Amino acid sequence: MISAPARIRDTPGNVATLCSLTLSVRGVGVQCSKAPCACVLKITIVTAMLKYAVLALLLLMPPAARAGDAVPATAYFPVLPQGALPDTLPQFVPLAVNHAIDGDQADIANAVIVIHDETRDANAALAAVSALAGAANASTLILAPQFLLPSDIARFTDHLPDSGHAFAAWQAAGWVQGDDAVTSGRKGVSSYTVIDLLLMYLSDRKLFPNLRHITVAGFGVGGNFVQRFAALSTAPDIVARGGVDMRFLVAGASSYLYLTANRPLGGNKGWGRPDLTACPAYNDYPYGLDNLNAYARHTGGNAVKITYATRFVTYLAVPAMDANPDGNCAALAEGADRVTRAANFQTYLGSLYGDVAARTQTFAKPDAPNDLIGLFGSQCGMAVLFGDGRCARVFGDAR
Repeated sequence: MISAPARIRDTPGNVATLCSLTLSVRGVGVQCSKAPCACVLKITIVTAMLKYAVLALLLLMPPAARAGDAVPATAYFPVLPQGALPDTLPQFVPLAVNHAIDGDQADIANAVIVIHDETRDANAALAAVSALAGAANASTLILAPQFLLPSDIARFTDHLPDSGHAFAAWQAAGWVQGDDAVTSGRKGVSSYTVIDLLLMYLSDRKLFPNLRHITVAGFGVGGNFVQRFAALSTAPDIVARGGVDMRFLVAGASSYLYLTANRPLGGNKGWGRPDLTACPAYNDYPYGLDNLNAYARHTGGNAVKITYATRFVTYLAVPAMDANPDGNCAALAEGADRVTRAANFQTYLGSLYGDVAARTQTFAKPDAPNDLIGLFGSQCGMAVLFGDGRCARVFGDAR
């Protein structure tokens, strides 16, 4: 039985005015003029965060295995689209968390933003990472956003405030590649902007004085999401300037965003442009940098090529051949299966960036089950999520 959600608290009609900000939400999120970037988020979270009693559809928290002082909760995070005007009303994204995000964060030293896979089960993602964290839950804030579809809103419209119009929703797999939401009557917000704003919130030293590490992690299509986000977002640069270590964990991705038009040609043919008659759009986004979506255009292909090697990304490939990889011809141009695509992408980055890639891009093939728990729970996965981030840098050697 679905319990009717509590009514929305009085949401400020002009979030920007509360912070005396001139908002221009671009790829990085909020650009600020008179206050910290996180101010708009802090005010909205504290005074206008949607917290429902029980909403079974979206984020009914299961009794996950957990330790320490973590108190699982369901929250709703306010987001603004790119180019938002000062009087823009926030949209909301469901967020599964192991600590209340409007509480005292002085004990938080580590944060993990985990992206769900194609099941879009934020609860399962939170429960898995929380179980792996064990006692580290006490000092780790785990955030699992849920990217809704319009069908989710339509199915439970009678149980949602304002018939669900305040919630951001994305078409099909559009959320994976950072497309804009299709929220009725409102300007769409990119799913990548959601993560940008979470990073801006976490980067506020007044809220998180002892935060040292942030990891954005995903498995399966969640891994696809994280790899593209790492390439396109400029928010990590802001986080790094605040003295916080920024990491990315890409586990079991089915394809990768290439930064030039070259692809592996198979056998001993080396690298080059594949047969365009077989796949004329092989270099279109999200496989390449042609025909970018709105979020990616804000960053630009040249900027992506320059900054990607500065991102600390760990790639975990599934340990067995994949019988059902992404069958798009653009994905097939990257290799026949996930393991081959990961190995090819490692070779590609090495040829593109040389020793720089060897220092920042870690590829491993753990001897672990092909699932989130198996890959995240491997030595490399645990080191990135909860440790020093170090593991073997040779594909196939790490465990």
